[in-house]
Amino acid sequence: MISTVGWLIPVSSALIALVAWGTLAYGARRAGVGGRFVSMSGAALLGWFGAAIALGAAGFFEASPSRVFPSLLIALVAPIAAGVWAFRRSAVLRLALDSIPASWLVGIQLYRVIGVVFLALYFGDLLPVEFALPAGAGDVVVGLAAPVVAWMFVKRAQGSGFTMLGWNLVGVLDLVIAVATGFLTSPSPLQALSLDAPNNLITAWPLVLVPAFAVPLSILLHLAVFWKLKSEMALLAGRDLSRAPKGEGWISRLITI
Repeated sequence: MISTVGWLIPVSSALIALVAWGTLAYGARRAGVGGRFVSMSGAALLGWFGAAIALGAAGFFEASPSRVFPSLLIALVAPIAAGVWAFRRSAVLRLALDSIPASWLVGIQLYRVIGVVFLALYFGDLLPVEFALPAGAGDVVVGLAAPVVAWMFVKRAQGSGFTMLGWNLVGVLDLVIAVATGFLTSPSPLQALSLDAPNNLITAWPLVLVPAFAVPLSILLHLAVFWKLKSEMALLAGRDLSRAPKGEGWISRLITI
């Protein structure tokens, strides 16, 4: 099983990075801002992925009872902070995201079904239940629901906008729970769960690519969906949300769209 995970996680992570970059490149070209932006975004994503591989394989993120500060926290927070900063500073990035349908940003998260690996490792007595069950089952549910929610939004089914908002919130909550249980079950002075069988694998190569790359990328996609929902609701309403009467905000409109 370990040998299978040894190639499955890196290959899946590479495919996830490729799909994310391809989606962003599509939006950029559709917005007429391709070329340099496509190259730079690809280089940034490749650099991030490469750094996660190099540091993860070198054991930089491995947890230990003597390490007070979890270095993996850097890999989780830094990319999210950089992504938010880039969105706020780059008009080109916002144009690219604006040209990507919200359904695409949701549908591509089908990759979350890779969380079934956590369940498989649990049944193989290699991961503690406190982490594997919520993280694995949550990812599988969110991943399987992603294309369904995306299809509903494309068809403009009744309440599809509200459904997408709910899926997005559940998706973020799933990641928060996975990260929290991952830290609480890993060996450290702060370990509070699974004391008799610490979660050593999640911070070791190759499983560490999940929290070091896939998780922050998924959070950035969720943030993009939140922004897209607000943008698309404004477009469907045919007016600027900032001028909408009190009580007619974008979230309330999701219920009827």
